[in-house]
Amino acid sequence: MYYSARKDCSWNGIPKFYNTRHDDQKVPFSQVIFGLRAAGKAKMTQDRIQLKKFLSKTVSLPDQYLAIRKDQAQHAKASADGSSTGTQAQRFTEWMKRRTEFISDKNGISISSEYDLSDGRIRFHLPLEEEKIFPIIIQNKSSESVIFTQYKVLRKMRIFSFEDEYKVSLSKPIKLAPGDEYEIKVYSCTAHYGYFPITLVFEFRRDSNSPSFHIGRFLSAVSNSKLAERLGPTSKYIPFQRNFRKPIKRIEDDGFPPESSLNYELEREIPLGDFTPPHNLRSDIINGLFANSGSTTSSSSVGNDHRDLLASSLAFSNYSKKFHLLMHLEEIQMELDIRRYDRTDQLMEHDPRDKRLLILNVPGVAENRPSVLRGDHLFVTLSDERGKPGIISYKGYVHGVELERVKLGFSQNLLRRFLNGLYFDVTFTFNRLPLKIQHRAVNVAKDKNLDQILFPEASHGKCITDSQRLILYDRILESNPEQYNAVKQILSGISRPAPYLIFGPPGTGKTVTLVEAIKQVVKCIPNCHVLACAPSNSASDLLCERLIKHLDQGQIYRIIASSRDFRTVPENIKPCCNWDKDKESFVFPSKHYLKNYKVIITTLVTAGRLASANFPRGHFSHVFIDEAGHAVEPECVTAIAGILDAMDPENNVDGGQLVLAGDPKQLGPILRSPIAIEHGLGISLLERLMTQNDLYRKVNDCYDPKFVTKLLRNYRSHPSILKIPNELFYDNELKVAADEMASKSYCNWEKLPQKGFPIIFHGVHGKDEREGNSPSFFNVNEIEELLIYLKALFETQGKKCLAKIAPKEIGIISPYRKQVEKIRQAIKSELYAVPGIAELKVGSVEEFQGQERKVILISTVRSSQDYVKFDESFSLGFLKNPKRFNVAVTRAKALLILIGNPRILNKDPNWSKFLKYCSDNGSCTGFPLEDVFDSGIEDLLADLDINDPPPGQETGESFIQQQAEPDWRHEH
Repeated sequence: MYYSARKDCSWNGIPKFYNTRHDDQKVPFSQVIFGLRAAGKAKMTQDRIQLKKFLSKTVSLPDQYLAIRKDQAQHAKASADGSSTGTQAQRFTEWMKRRTEFISDKNGISISSEYDLSDGRIRFHLPLEEEKIFPIIIQNKSSESVIFTQYKVLRKMRIFSFEDEYKVSLSKPIKLAPGDEYEIKVYSCTAHYGYFPITLVFEFRRDSNSPSFHIGRFLSAVSNSKLAERLGPTSKYIPFQRNFRKPIKRIEDDGFPPESSLNYELEREIPLGDFTPPHNLRSDIINGLFANSGSTTSSSSVGNDHRDLLASSLAFSNYSKKFHLLMHLEEIQMELDIRRYDRTDQLMEHDPRDKRLLILNVPGVAENRPSVLRGDHLFVTLSDERGKPGIISYKGYVHGVELERVKLGFSQNLLRRFLNGLYFDVTFTFNRLPLKIQHRAVNVAKDKNLDQILFPEASHGKCITDSQRLILYDRILESNPEQYNAVKQILSGISRPAPYLIFGPPGTGKTVTLVEAIKQVVKCIPNCHVLACAPSNSASDLLCERLIKHLDQGQIYRIIASSRDFRTVPENIKPCCNWDKDKESFVFPSKHYLKNYKVIITTLVTAGRLASANFPRGHFSHVFIDEAGHAVEPECVTAIAGILDAMDPENNVDGGQLVLAGDPKQLGPILRSPIAIEHGLGISLLERLMTQNDLYRKVNDCYDPKFVTKLLRNYRSHPSILKIPNELFYDNELKVAADEMASKSYCNWEKLPQKGFPIIFHGVHGKDEREGNSPSFFNVNEIEELLIYLKALFETQGKKCLAKIAPKEIGIISPYRKQVEKIRQAIKSELYAVPGIAELKVGSVEEFQGQERKVILISTVRSSQDYVKFDESFSLGFLKNPKRFNVAVTRAKALLILIGNPRILNKDPNWSKFLKYCSDNGSCTGFPLEDVFDSGIEDLLADLDINDPPPGQETGESFIQQQAEPDWRHEH
């Protein structure tokens, strides 16, 4: 449906109408029309421009995990086909996994108890320190005698023992006549809270010459506190099901966005394209082109080119093409993941201060789950039209966010229909700006020939200045040879055109080193202009806070995106940021104005605005990127391409210096697409250089100081806490330099199993649980123990030479979002009276990267071997994820408390080494590893009872979204 842009308005009339407007930053009229036509919102005829009233879009949301599942299914089938010639144990294992047959009563033999549940489960409550005794009854209901030959316990636990009158075994079978019953008594007692499952297998024969048959039962004891009962599942877990395999057609009615800033004077000379994923890419995903087997071929040569491109190694020749493809794959997965937050039957209300706006409550938006910022948009449809053809999706632009209340601007079409009490279905989207900026950056990197920065081969040996006699602002760094040397090398610029890397293991002061280097550049190089960046606002704020301690505020300008709430900006950097008090908004001055500053500080994405402005060649002499390991490579390139020029001794001897600081051994960027992850998008520029470029590799156990410095002195942790990660990840080169009074403050805590060793491993044999439609796991038994330790920390502070501890000095880490939620719930109900308890941070490993606390508690959650295999496949949790393990155990200064299932953790090589270390030092407590023991085939069968529901759900969501649910804010 169309209507004229203006009634009876000819082509010649529209520009005149447009020119009556007086916006300072008005976009040329021809560009407006081009943009409208490109977006499908305008149609041009010979003498008329027609604007579309509604925009119709068809979107496919392909399931990238389907390719993985198909491959897994094919592998499983191949294994099963080959197993017919395998061993008897293998065939028996496959048979046993047919759960229904395994638990079924057979040949007239039934097995029952007073605690029977469905599906062959026997479960009972077991109070602490109380012995429980009950019988399992075997009954022969057939008309013939049956021989009971033996019963076996798989995955034995010492809390259980069994007794029967005749001590039945293979050597002492008994005959059960028709109608006979036989009792096996179960004895159980525990000193630990937890969930204790075992598998019982009963074996029978019809006669001595007949083959045996088996009946299984899944026996479990549950020992929970009242707290654990309260934290248990609130409802049965029902997998989230939403079928997006069919293309989704949406008829959009555009709303009205917030007024664009009239304070945006920064030039936009380098255009920003749209870079939407090509439609054929979605088709290729649906058709399984990117399955690991690679057997599928595309109907188009483009699809096959995509597959070949993914398989090729990254090089400057394919740089932009490969990253475009990887980012398209990531965006396609993001489109599906964000739909997790869709809501039905939601109410809205008029904004009392602006009747043009409607207010929607969005739970989770305060934690960026989902992220909703000013200028973003979402869609609503009327709930009572759900499922009908041709319904209108009303596009609402975000005008403001207050806590969890979002103010939205819709079209007049919706406002005319709106009534209080009208229900809406809400569809969420995400802001594409960061993706578009990154796509442009990789193109500009090619156009500007930045190969010697991105794929460096050598240093040209030219120094910018003499750096031999430095007096540092932070004099403490002069006593640290690694930090001092890094500052000297950066100041000299000797690595150019190659980037200089600061490899900063946990607690070694990489940000302090980076900041000192910036200060020295400003002091010693008169014509310098520095861009300092980090992936997040918090890390960028920290750079600014540390720089203003020694540099004049008039030299520093912190550019903050207009979507940020000014109230979240630290007070001490407000005077040097782009907030205009009179206009009460963020402003973006022209590049002529910005040229006056020596140091500009932004997030990586906001640095794209500087690239758009097209500063003169050579204006920025240095680019510093902190936390460079957290960002995907195209995000780092946004602060380089179009901003920094490569040094060339013939044509550009004054070319710029790039400095990256980070740790490739810690967590990299959070990604969702399994295909993009597999093909390298998760490898940061920092990690790629350190692992794939010869300039940054160790030679004779040493890095070349011309290109990289590894910081070695750890100023954070007690030696015992540092020891294992030092050995596993840092070649045992880190040196203890932490303040002894702080790091040894808990060495005599009364709860330590071993005084002087401030690590506790508390074994818990809990249960993985889920609830509602959230697939993320939680473990209430681990929360029980965690609360006991928290209470002890607060109760014992100030006693026996212990200093007082504030809640903000304690951190709790868990890899699963649902466990984080349950821990917060428990703290709120149990520790509400503790002053400042709201400042105790509970979060994922990703949320703690770059942070430290005096005391860290870690809940590892997992207790089921089946789910552990699932985690390993997708690098979830702590198992088979060395970087997540490393970050988690290196946050603590003085006390580290780990809570988990020793049997499960022991299967991971890093955790196994850590557990042995704890055991050797007498710091293990709780449920002991030696109380669980398996053997042979029994180990393969032991977890059948935990396989309901299966670990993976075919929803198309990424597993990181299902389990960890990272926040969606991409700071810009």
